[in-house]
Amino acid sequence: MSVSSKLKSLRLKAQAEVVFRLIRHHVKPNHDFDVSKVTERPNYSLLDHWAAHPEKESYASMRPAGVPLNDAEKSIDVFYIYPTLCFSQNHWNAPLDYVRTNEMIDQSIMPGQVSVYNEHARIFSPRYRQATFYSFLEASDNSHQAFDLAYQDIEQAFHFYIRHLNEGRPFIIASHSQGSLHGIRLLEEQIDSSPYYDQLIAAYLIGMHIPKDKIGRTLHQIKAAESATDTGCIITYDTYGMNGGPQSDRDNVQHYYPDTSEWEYRKDKAVMGINPMNWTTGTELAGESLHKGGVRMKFTKESNFDMKNLFSEEAAGIQIQSLSAPISGEVSAQLDSKGILHISTPKHQAFREGLLPNENYHIHDISLFYMNLRENVADRVKSYFANPGVA
Repeated sequence: MSVSSKLKSLRLKAQAEVVFRLIRHHVKPNHDFDVSKVTERPNYSLLDHWAAHPEKESYASMRPAGVPLNDAEKSIDVFYIYPTLCFSQNHWNAPLDYVRTNEMIDQSIMPGQVSVYNEHARIFSPRYRQATFYSFLEASDNSHQAFDLAYQDIEQAFHFYIRHLNEGRPFIIASHSQGSLHGIRLLEEQIDSSPYYDQLIAAYLIGMHIPKDKIGRTLHQIKAAESATDTGCIITYDTYGMNGGPQSDRDNVQHYYPDTSEWEYRKDKAVMGINPMNWTTGTELAGESLHKGGVRMKFTKESNFDMKNLFSEEAAGIQIQSLSAPISGEVSAQLDSKGILHISTPKHQAFREGLLPNENYHIHDISLFYMNLRENVADRVKSYFANPGVA
């Protein structure tokens, strides 16, 4: 790496640290969790309470430029749980009509993440009263109650989906960040030991350090993926630079364990992980030739979403226009012995923006590996239907 590249890398790291401290200062709710202040519960018989649903238009149907439309019948469903997009000081849980959060979900998450799964699947993504970002920074009764409330919505949405919408079809559970915190709990409490397990193709629970001790303790049928074609399994990874990694000293994130009804820190636990470029759990380097393509979002106009109004509750004014053509050969990738994914520095600036402290590429977990994920979904669907005992 040249001197200028090193200086640029150091500058990006310093900027990330400043941003993190600024966010932490501005997002702490100004009151304790109070059930009397909880906003209206979702009603999943209403299309407005779904971010994506086959009967409503959404940007989950977008495709990257040059990627052809698959006219085949959608043979499966995807139940997608979106990440944290609430930074409010006024709420521990985002109201269902929270303008800023819904705007980012509709204009960014639906096209940038959920569209990965649209080739073979009908998409269902429930709006839910997600916990505010600060909940991850404080392991407390406040954060536990906020996460519990959010999960209750997810569980309610899943039951509505199964009873009224699924019609016995195979499905994928998919998620990112906070969504994966709720996704693993959904597997534990509602799928693993239920008849629905036979319908589960796989669970893509990305961006949330899923502890290995869940396997065999709270999950008895669902395993961690070890190859590109395993089914009934969990696919997960967290993306850092080659010299980065989790910062345990500041990690207050906890997972809920249904067997004890307790929350436990994730920072001292071994985690599940698979390399999304070679779909193995080994530590060998997957070279750039295995990177099938990252995808960038293009917006119709410059939005006012910047550091000056990051914490505003008003609409940012963004409007998705299109997805770029896949950009392949962008990075190499390697799992470490702890299950954490490390990548080389992305070649394009778009995949270096929004870097979190310690070279954390969290916001690019999905967009950077867009085509690897899209192709892998096809492989796992094919594997599922090739097994007559399951299909």
